[in-house]
Amino acid sequence: MRRYVYRFIRIFMEEVMKCNICGGVDTYVKKHKHMFIIKGEKIEFISFRRFCKKCNNLVYDATLDNEASLKAIEIYNNNYGIPKEKIIELRHSFKLSQSLFSKIIGCAKKTLISYEQGRSIPNDNYLILLKSLMKEPFIIKTLVDSNRNSFTDKEYQKIITSSSNLSDISFDANSYNGYTKLNKNKVYNMILYFANKGVLKTKLLKLMFYADFLFYKSSCNSITGLEYAKITYGPVPDNFESIISDCLKNNLISYDIIYKNDYENHNIKSKRKFNKNIFTKEELDILDKVNNFFKDYTSSEIVEYSHKEKAFTETEYYKNISYDYAFDIDIDK
Repeated sequence: MRRYVYRFIRIFMEEVMKCNICGGVDTYVKKHKHMFIIKGEKIEFISFRRFCKKCNNLVYDATLDNEASLKAIEIYNNNYGIPKEKIIELRHSFKLSQSLFSKIIGCAKKTLISYEQGRSIPNDNYLILLKSLMKEPFIIKTLVDSNRNSFTDKEYQKIITSSSNLSDISFDANSYNGYTKLNKNKVYNMILYFANKGVLKTKLLKLMFYADFLFYKSSCNSITGLEYAKITYGPVPDNFESIISDCLKNNLISYDIIYKNDYENHNIKSKRKFNKNIFTKEELDILDKVNNFFKDYTSSEIVEYSHKEKAFTETEYYKNISYDYAFDIDIDK
């Protein structure tokens, strides 16, 4: 009986690992350079794959092919999404089970498990939600309250208890937030300051970058705690669209789209008075310095200026920019 089982396995493996080009079953394994396209991003790495000895074409190998797929997902999540370790860490910070946490973010438990095991990539909705919880863990109560009927009294109480202890969650101070905890009040008021007389969105985002980075240069701390990323039009605050959206919801700014010479100009203007009392004298001095230096710059001119900074030239597109580049910035030149 055992002989027949072994024979069946051998025949099955030969069939599975047969070359679909020439039909050969004699194969070998070697390192192979992979190139995956995931959500428009090119993922390249080297791993082992099986090849046909006769024609040297790739041969399907369930184990090796699966390992390559998981490696591609891991690289994508680490570079563009959320590493699986960070998702597990986030859930543990709330002291919640996979069942309850998946219920809060609105996905099936098996989906959350696949995220935590690195077997799949969170879709855009879950990605935004998970990143929001990482930056603002207190919104978990809002998420639960907005869908209260989905939770039992026991579940609801457990979540509320967890959220009441959020002060115990340590702040991740690093070179990407300027070793400063995010201060939304300062973010909003920095926008009110620069948009006092109206400013195009592209220019506003650059002014914020220069203010935070120049203050870091003198103090080794940023003003707002914002993280900045490199995009085509220069450095911008990470999740800047959400920041602008919050300002609109809170009636802090007006937002007008003006069409001129086939271009869209997004004009932002303050609707409330700038509160200077929440800033230190040193922070106010930096805001004034940046505003005065770039006051006559157009949006395209400040974009071109920012493109010359090492913070831009030495950072990959769509990656966050280290505040360490602040020491190479000099607007007195």
